[in-house]
Amino acid sequence: MVHSKLLNLIAGHVQMDQADEGFVTTLFRPLSCEKNTMLEKEGKVPEFLYFINSGFVRVFYWEDGKQITTHINCPPGFITSFNSFISAKPAPDNVECVTDCELLKITKEDLEWLYQRSTQWALFGKIIYEKSLAYNETRTKEMIGLSAEQRYLKLLENQPEIIRQVPLQYISSYLGIEPQSLSRIRKKISS
Repeated sequence: MVHSKLLNLIAGHVQMDQADEGFVTTLFRPLSCEKNTMLEKEGKVPEFLYFINSGFVRVFYWEDGKQITTHINCPPGFITSFNSFISAKPAPDNVECVTDCELLKITKEDLEWLYQRSTQWALFGKIIYEKSLAYNETRTKEMIGLSAEQRYLKLLENQPEIIRQVPLQYISSYLGIEPQSLSRIRKKISS
């Protein structure tokens, strides 16, 4: 079932009844995308929040002609240009499939309806929001406090699937490391 990963994620945090599950399976619509598909584009208000069933998605922006990757997400997880999605303002960044992806998507209007209709979904949303804040705080501290090698090792330890599936230029940008430096770090670690 296309919604099983999402329903399992929800069930790991809150108890939903059949009506709530029905809302989720109705409002989150399946979407298959090929590698390099641009889901949301800078300068436009993001249309959807995406749940990743399979594949890898990144958020990036342009600076001085270079792509700066700020987020890489893999299943099971949510992704979009969050600030712009929430505020309904044009996004400063892009959301792109790094690999072929199987996604579920929901509009802001449907998401708001779900929050109002389901107290369990609202509780789940609060839990995910809090986890996202904690993740972003930790990531900021790591970007400031850890060396390039330490940041790479931490990613390798916590999310090895990103190292295996995502092109190195996106990983280096995400870690704030020049590609050549990342290559040296990888060579040092493997020897």
